[in-house]
Amino acid sequence: MNYVSIIVPPVLLKSLSKKEVNYLKKIFIRFKGLPNINELWRLMDETWVQLGCDPNKIDNRVKKFYKHPIWLVNGLFSSIDSQSVEFRKIFTSWIKTQAPKRVADFGGGFGTLASFIGKELPNTQIEIIDPHPNPAVKKYRSLKNLKFANRFTGKYDLIIATDVFEHVSDPIADLKKTGKYLHRGGWYLIANCFEPAIKCHLPQHFHLRATWDYIMKAMGYQIGEKVAYGRVYRLITKSNEILARKISKRGKKIDLFIKYFSIKKFGRLNNILNRLYNVICYCVFR
Repeated sequence: MNYVSIIVPPVLLKSLSKKEVNYLKKIFIRFKGLPNINELWRLMDETWVQLGCDPNKIDNRVKKFYKHPIWLVNGLFSSIDSQSVEFRKIFTSWIKTQAPKRVADFGGGFGTLASFIGKELPNTQIEIIDPHPNPAVKKYRSLKNLKFANRFTGKYDLIIATDVFEHVSDPIADLKKTGKYLHRGGWYLIANCFEPAIKCHLPQHFHLRATWDYIMKAMGYQIGEKVAYGRVYRLITKSNEILARKISKRGKKIDLFIKYFSIKKFGRLNNILNRLYNVICYCVFR
């Protein structure tokens, strides 16, 4: 069975390199089609290890990882998987209520969410800001109001970062850098996964799972509602990076203290201690 011609959209397939097509063939044969989410994560971990990536060294090996065709598989999966599509529909529905004129999708990758927004809001200009854009995907996403860019251009009414900050070396620095391009009163839609789901989620940031909202507040944002597995934040004042880093540092110390007791032999107690971490952070930082 020719899985590639069945799974990959014809317009995208025409622009893929021979190396990328051969990789997809190998993966689809191995899994008899697209891998499921657990198989995909395992495949991403295999790639991370094969390239010799080190979470403490964001070097050329990590850059190669983010340019690897495994991300084509990830993009194809997210554009077809029912839960992933549902999340993007929920994000798009909320964004539609805000009627933004300019949107930046930071780390937008395969462009599935940006395409959803572009179709629902044809008068909204959308830019995918991604440090590792795939040339074939850039050709594939052909909406008139959607384009790829290697940097932010001017001010935006809305910035999106879904599953981004757990991958970067300094989330607070990137938050500050990207926030400079958001209009005062504009929204930042963020969905993080500071959890060890896959190896490219940097473990030095896992403590942010309970402190992120407080960091956003320190950086000048009003905490808004939950949207799917993410949350929206409204920029209302100047950022205080020093305070944000203090919160991060103190949160990490609390997390390390909790982890000291949360060893594997405690079993289900891990969940209780994780909740305790959330409660302590709430009491300390609110």
